[in-house]
Amino acid sequence: MSETTGATVAVMLVDDHAIWRGGVRSMLDDTEFEIVGEAGSGREALHVARQVHPALTLLDIRMAGGDGLDALVALKQEFPRMAIVMLTTYDNPTYMARAVAGGAAGYLLKGVERDEMLEALRAVMQGETLLSAQELVRALRHVSEGSAGSRDLIEPLTDREQEVLRLLSTGLSNRDMATVLFVAESTIKTHIEHILSKLGVSDRVQAAVWAARYGLGPSPD
Repeated sequence: MSETTGATVAVMLVDDHAIWRGGVRSMLDDTEFEIVGEAGSGREALHVARQVHPALTLLDIRMAGGDGLDALVALKQEFPRMAIVMLTTYDNPTYMARAVAGGAAGYLLKGVERDEMLEALRAVMQGETLLSAQELVRALRHVSEGSAGSRDLIEPLTDREQEVLRLLSTGLSNRDMATVLFVAESTIKTHIEHILSKLGVSDRVQAAVWAARYGLGPSPD
């Protein structure tokens, strides 16, 4: 019985183990996630992505034919709107920090149950973060501020959008931000949609990374 819950999502699998790719393919059968391409290395991933234009990529970190974290950066540079989730055996805070800084929308460990994976992928496609507030803040400590400023945006963030972005960078949920700012949760959702559009990023995690790079992270107090 099909478990499809919405529009089809084009997915690319990147891992140097064909058996693992086959396992993920079977996990995504009869869902909205359609495998449109596979790659066995980080280098091959960029070539395949140019052919199939996936909306979502599941990317391993350690591969024989090219590092997944390097591939992550290359993919996000060419396809900034593509959502990328790292799927790895390594529960490593440094890898997680590098993944967040490089553009990953999430970080999942191999061996994740099917239902948990589907829930996570659906959350990512809705722009949500898979990281806890503690994981996000820890990862953002590894992101250095860039030399460019927020004024480089074609359409600047409003004062309220900057305020929401700072709160988002602490890992707060929409409900929590609404409570802090005394507004409706739907208002926060609208602000975040505008922020993502103005920054040209695909999800909340990358909005937080942008804020850390350009000095719009959480206030010291």
